Parts: sequence; C-alpha cells; structure tokens
Amino acid sequence: MKSGNATVTLRRTEMAPLMRPCSLLLGSMLMLSAASCASPADDQVSPTVSPLSLNIESLPNSFPIPNGAGYAAAFSTSGAIDFTNEFNTPQGTNGRSCATCHIFTSGWGNRPLDDQLLFAFTGGTHPLFNIIDANTPVSDVSTVQARRASYSMLLQGKFLRLRKPPAIAEFDVIAANDPFNYGTTANLLFFRTVPPTANFKSSTVMWDAANTVGTDLRAGLVKQARGNVTGAQQGQPASDAVINAIVDQELGFSFAQLYVTGAGRLDEDGARGGPVHAAAQPLVAGRFDLYDAWIGSHNKKRAQIARGQEIFNNVNVASGRRCSGCHDAANSGQNVAGLLFNIGTSDPARRNPDMAVYTLRNKTTSATLDTTDPGKGFVTGLWTDLNRFKTPSLRGLAARGPYFHNGIATSLLDVVHLYEQSLGFVYTPAEEADLVAFLSAL
Repeated sequence: MKSGNATVTLRRTEMAPLMRPCSLLLGSMLMLSAASCASPADDQVSPTVSPLSLNIESLPNSFPIPNGAGYAAAFSTSGAIDFTNEFNTPQGTNGRSCATCHIFTSGWGNRPLDDQLLFAFTGGTHPLFNIIDANTPVSDVSTVQARRASYSMLLQGKFLRLRKPPAIAEFDVIAANDPFNYGTTANLLFFRTVPPTANFKSSTVMWDAANTVGTDLRAGLVKQARGNVTGAQQGQPASDAVINAIVDQELGFSFAQLYVTGAGRLDEDGARGGPVHAAAQPLVAGRFDLYDAWIGSHNKKRAQIARGQEIFNNVNVASGRRCSGCHDAANSGQNVAGLLFNIGTSDPARRNPDMAVYTLRNKTTSATLDTTDPGKGFVTGLWTDLNRFKTPSLRGLAARGPYFHNGIATSLLDVVHLYEQSLGFVYTPAEEADLVAFLSAL
C-alpha cells in the first residue's frame, strides 16, 4: 500500500500470540496518509483493529503515527523503519523481543494503551505478559481474570524491578511497606516505566544509569542489550553480531512530533521540529530554538508553541530556576553531561496506593529517608545518589505518557504541576498552557 509517495511493505497473517505489538496498534493506523491526519485520534481512545492483524515488515521514514496532540513520526538512518531485524526478533525462550516492550507507536517506549490492547486481544497470553513482570514473581496468572489482576502494574505501563541493597552502601534499608506483600528490606520491589530506545544522545543508559559505561554510549547500550536478552527475554547470551545489530538500530533511530493540530507540520515556515531534524541534532549545550521562526506568528497555535519554548529556555523568576538548567542539551532536552537529578518523583507523598515505601538510614549520620524507588543510589551505594534519575530526551513526549520513571504524571500538564510543587516553579494558567503546547510539539 502507499503512504504519500512511499511504499509500506506488509504481510497479512492470522493473529497469533507471537504477533508483533505494532501489528495490533498500527492495524487501523495504516489506512491513514499524511494528508488524512488533520484530525488525529485521541491517544486515550483505543483504535479499531481488524481481527486479522497486519504483520508489518517495514514503514517509510516519517510515516505518521497519531497521538493526542497530532501525529509523531520516526526516522532511521538506514532509510526505513525495519520490523524484521534483530531488535524485533525474539532472542530468548519466552517469545519476547526488544520491540515487545519498546513499541514503535509510542516512540519505542511503552504506554498503558499499548499493553491494554495486547491484553484485550490475547487475554494476557502475549509474550509481553510474563511472570517476570507481574505484580510479584509468585502472582497467579492461571486465568484471564487472574492475569488481569496480577498484571495490574504492567497494564499501567510499569515493569517490575527487584533490587537488593548494594553490598557496599552508605545506608541500610530498615523498613519495607509493600502493598503486594512481597518487597522486603533485603529485596526491594518497585515498578518503572520503559525508557524509549530512540533519540540516544547522552551516555546515560537506564533510569538509574545501571548500564552506563563511562561516557561511551555505545558500550552502555551493548551492556543493556546483553542484559535484556538474558533477563527480559530469558535467553542464552547473544552473539556480538546480534547485540551490535540491536544497538545499531537504537543509535540510528529518532522519534519526534511532526504535526500538531492547529499548528500544522512542525518543520514548515522556518520551524525545525520533526524526527529528521532531531536525528541531525548533535549533543551540545544550548537553548531550544526549533520554533524561533514562529515567534509572533499569526497562527495562534504556532505562536503559543514559540511562547512555551521561551518559557522553557528562560529563568522562572519565582523559583530562580529554568527547565533547561537540567535539560540542557540543545533541541533534545537530555543532559549533556549525562547527570541524574532528584526532582521529588520518589517522594512517598506523590506515590500511588499500589507503590511500596522503603525507609533507608544513613550509616554515618543516622538520618532516614523514605522512598518509593532509590534510583541511582542502589547502583552506586551513595547516600547522595538516592532518588536520582536520568534526564531523558524530551522529543516525542506526546506519544509516550505517562511520565517520569514511575509514571506518576499522566499528562504533560501533570508534569508541569509536579515541577511547580517540587522545585518551586510558578506559572500562570496561560503560561502552563504555553509550556504544555511546546512540550507537545517536541
């Protein structure tokens, strides 16, 4: 079939448990062309999917993927989005591939909608639903009803993490309060969203930098891919050729918003939004200038996006801070030095009822800290690293909520509100709307 002037290569098969997740999620979207996306679907509404899945082999660069703000798109340096490579091929014993959890339609992240659709179509038997990511490793997954209950966190787009305190740590874990009655002071249980496997620029790999290898991004991704094959895919160690093929795809992919309702394409009239420009952006410190050409535009939405960009770039007078103080990579929003920050996302005051709380005590000072996820501190063992998390890329945000490592912000407005509450930013409702408009255009 055709999308604009590009050919989409498809192979039709009966729906089966091992179908690629993107087959379900793109089943209805593939009938869209760029011209027909002027009124994109709300990303909170499940698309209509045929009982017969489309087993997608490839898509052209910049193929439109609808979301609540308009549509996003991907760009690959290989010339097309290939769904037959090693990233999309199960490498282990449980039917999972990298793409099972890192789904193309969410910018190689994972949204609750992705997982809920897969559950609805397979009754929770798709490879995504594996006991290693159930609410606990001993959850009942024997029936559809039991699986729905036991994968309640995964259906929120959150994956199980079990962590033991570091052997050499500046703290002890002295109390555990886990609503699933599994996490203990010796084996902590918590849940994290999936970081997207696209737009890699800085050297930090994983939310807690567990797979970071100095400043060598490729080495960090190799380490992560090896662990994924033997861990999430429950396989034997993969060959260097397989691992390098996976990493090549990750490093060759960019994903960004390309169209916003009311503003049109984000790479027109002097603007430089979209995945093609994102792919060409080097990792350098600097302001966002994607929408400088739209400052004062007669198009109200474009002018709003440009105003939001300046709010992001400039110091918020009330707090003395600026968003780009941490998100300092030009037109990317990552941190150039790969730094991790504590912005209060692990504060128990912001937790959902299904999140555990652990109490840690400093061995030297006896100070205590309550947390829902200790972050980098459980990698380094340093008290000062507790609750620190990666500064992620901001490109393609509209396609991949909920936000933060634990998904506590369901919308971009919730993200803004958290920064207001946690770091003292003060915005008027109009400034909040402008900032959300800009973030939605990334």
